[in-house]
Amino acid sequence: MPPKKAPIYCLVHGIPEVSVFGIKYDKNTTVDEFKETIYTKKKNAFANIDYPDLTLYQVNIDLNTQNPQRTALTNPNSNIVGDLGGQVLRPMDNIEEKFTAPANGHIHIIVDVPAVALPVAAEGSDNEILIRLENKVDSIIKNVQQQSEQQISSVSARDWDKIQAFHGLDNIEAINLSIEHLGLNANDIVNVNSFGWDERNERAQNDRYIPHLNQILRIGTYRTLTIFDPTSNADFFTTDAGIYLPLRLAGTTDAVVVDRFSVAAMFPDCHIRIVLELKKRVENKDRYQALAKLTTSDLRSNHAVLTVLTDLNDTWVFFWFEQKKVKTLTLPRNTAVALINNNMKLANQENMAKENNQSEEASTEEQGPLPKRQKLKHIVTSNVSSDIDPMEDFFDMMTEEEIFRYKTKRVLTQFFSKPIFSELNNYQRTLPL
Repeated sequence: MPPKKAPIYCLVHGIPEVSVFGIKYDKNTTVDEFKETIYTKKKNAFANIDYPDLTLYQVNIDLNTQNPQRTALTNPNSNIVGDLGGQVLRPMDNIEEKFTAPANGHIHIIVDVPAVALPVAAEGSDNEILIRLENKVDSIIKNVQQQSEQQISSVSARDWDKIQAFHGLDNIEAINLSIEHLGLNANDIVNVNSFGWDERNERAQNDRYIPHLNQILRIGTYRTLTIFDPTSNADFFTTDAGIYLPLRLAGTTDAVVVDRFSVAAMFPDCHIRIVLELKKRVENKDRYQALAKLTTSDLRSNHAVLTVLTDLNDTWVFFWFEQKKVKTLTLPRNTAVALINNNMKLANQENMAKENNQSEEASTEEQGPLPKRQKLKHIVTSNVSSDIDPMEDFFDMMTEEEIFRYKTKRVLTQFFSKPIFSELNNYQRTLPL
């Protein structure tokens, strides 16, 4: 007679370890059948879902000793993959093949319940249900955020599409404007020397292009601005995934125009005015690198950033945020440098007005399209209804059921209003079958 199989021990994610339960199986049991057995055994723990909606993760959490994974179990916001070491089990996987020798005193499977599946009231009070719902929402968001990291130098069209959809931005708009509409006149446009690249890569030539930029941008005429070289800091633009990014972007750039005092204060990234992304030869793929740097620099800086992609010779491409989209403009060298100088002049006036405690209105008055550029954070606004918080003033006039329904609606409204929600369908489609 073959030895009796030990059960597989499972735990619903977010529930204390004392609620571990065992499930028996045979050599032919699939993960799909195992989910159905769990659903039947724990039917009082689930509501408004079918068993296929459960996701099972294979883990190996030792309950005999104290360890990081066991500690993570106490945190309902723990990430099943990152914190608990979970691997998704596919419905067609065979349980016996996946668990050839399940250890005693271990948790073998974490059961993940969809966020929309509220536990029934018997499992706890209304407030406990809401807490568990919020924890599940946070867990899903964390899973999405941890999916990927991308070097800015390798950002692709697909990566940009993801960022654009995440923020709900409209398609990029290329514009063509006369010098008058750029806030320039003929006297502003002077002859600008070209730059001769040598055989080294771009950033290795910072000893040559920084002095060139100082010269053509007449940096000495702007008392409150300077050109900062961030090439020694590989993480100058590194920005984690979060409310404003669906993936972690890592990298730096070639040169930035910043408020001069920020360099001495060691926070130049918080005072970026203009990003200068330099290439020996500008190619189509470089556009997405420039867009990623526009995004990360704008998120880090206190100012609305202008990004310029250029070979310092014949190609000068401008990018900025305006009216819920990225706008782009291509100019010849002399006009491009004049436009950059015009933006630096406005920034210098703004800084000097602040130093003199004057109104910023005079320095930020619209003088062409680029001063109209916006901060990305100002474009991305929450859809949460403004009437939510005032409702709490009427709790003493509402029944317990009405209060519970209101709180549930608030949690779900806040969840679905997050820009990251637009990524959840993509995330679910990329999960292994």
